Amino acid sequence: MKKIITTLSLLLVTLVSTSAFMYKYSSGIAGYTGAPGETSCANPGCHSGGTSTSSAITITATPSFTNGEYVPGTTYTISVVANAAGFTHYGFGCEILDDFSTSVGTMQTISGAGVKLLNAGSRRNAVHSTPKTANSGTATFNFKWVAPDEGGGNITIYAAANAVNLNGVMSGDFPIAPVNLVVAEGAAPVNTAIRSNEKTTRYDVSVYPSPANGFTTLSYFLNASQTIAVELIDISGKTVKELVNEKQDTGDHEHLLNLESVPAGVYFIKLSADNQKVAQKLITVQ
Repeated sequence: MKKIITTLSLLLVTLVSTSAFMYKYSSGIAGYTGAPGETSCANPGCHSGGTSTSSAITITATPSFTNGEYVPGTTYTISVVANAAGFTHYGFGCEILDDFSTSVGTMQTISGAGVKLLNAGSRRNAVHSTPKTANSGTATFNFKWVAPDEGGGNITIYAAANAVNLNGVMSGDFPIAPVNLVVAEGAAPVNTAIRSNEKTTRYDVSVYPSPANGFTTLSYFLNASQTIAVELIDISGKTVKELVNEKQDTGDHEHLLNLESVPAGVYFIKLSADNQKVAQKLITVQ
């Protein structure tokens, strides 16, 4: 009898815990967008068990990203559209990251859109506030994004969605495969009255060789005296090694970078000065 009571107690605790989890995250959870260093709702032990003959996630912007570029300082309405045959309710998560896997620009909510903002560590997420009912087979989640000023570099929009059956548990749901959209930094509108008096730093960065084994050479040009910081960043956005941090004069610069202690993999050389930054991809081998 004691064993039966114990078993029933454990079952009750499990059901209560599962229900509490579902209640807590039915209004959105951050950090499940499929971005570098993250998983998605398809993670084992999460939503699963449902099937769908067709599914998709699309990412669009208004105004559109003309020629695959964003205009610095512009406010965009980002739309994440989800659908999965056989389902009528959806949740979603979205992050917008730079080349260093760091949140870039500013997310803003739209009244009545069913979207709220949460943090996953240092990353900003747009997520559903409640599961959204499909309209004509699809659910659309909208929020605003203010693009960074000049120097923001390329950005990647990561989005994941989950088709749910609202049965109160995680079984029978269908996680839709995450997608991403890469957008390059375009030209900012020119204000000649201001720009004529600006000092602009130009980098012209190159890294050679890449793939690198032990050492590589970083070269760049500055047309203004600047305090320069150069870091080696992994694909999750973590700083692996600080390579340079000093004030440098105008002209050409070259640094031999020691990578002997760096594991083989894909990295970025991040070079920054004031509010400007640029990334150069680097592959290391052993």
